[in-house]
Amino acid sequence: MIEMNEPQVWTLIGVFGATMIGLVGVITQLFMRTISAKFDSVTSEFKAVGEQFKAMGSRFDSVESRFDSVESRFDGVNSRIDAMDLKLTAVNERVDGLRTEMVLRFDDVDRRFGSLEKQMNNLDGDVQAISKRVFPEIGER
Repeated sequence: MIEMNEPQVWTLIGVFGATMIGLVGVITQLFMRTISAKFDSVTSEFKAVGEQFKAMGSRFDSVESRFDSVESRFDGVNSRIDAMDLKLTAVNERVDGLRTEMVLRFDDVDRRFGSLEKQMNNLDGDVQAISKRVFPEIGER
């Protein structure tokens, strides 16, 4: 049997140790290169996603500016509607004033017609009395 103090055994142990250390070194290098390549690809994908987010941000900015312009248009329309509402309120007040004035004037006209009707009735009696005096024969028939 071969004993541990023979040079061939120590040579084999040395070769095996050197091989193992070499394999660990090579595997470590390959592992590091693979991880580095994967990190580089992940970094480039994150950069691409970042660019897409920037593009989306600019799109959102353009949409926001469109909404701002629409909002300013709505503000303009609202102010025009408010102005029209004020004008219509003024017109309504004028119409109400004219309606009140017309009612008062019609009441005055009705009162005047009532007075004229009363005068006409009195005048009719006066004319009949005069006609009886002037033409007594018409009154006797």
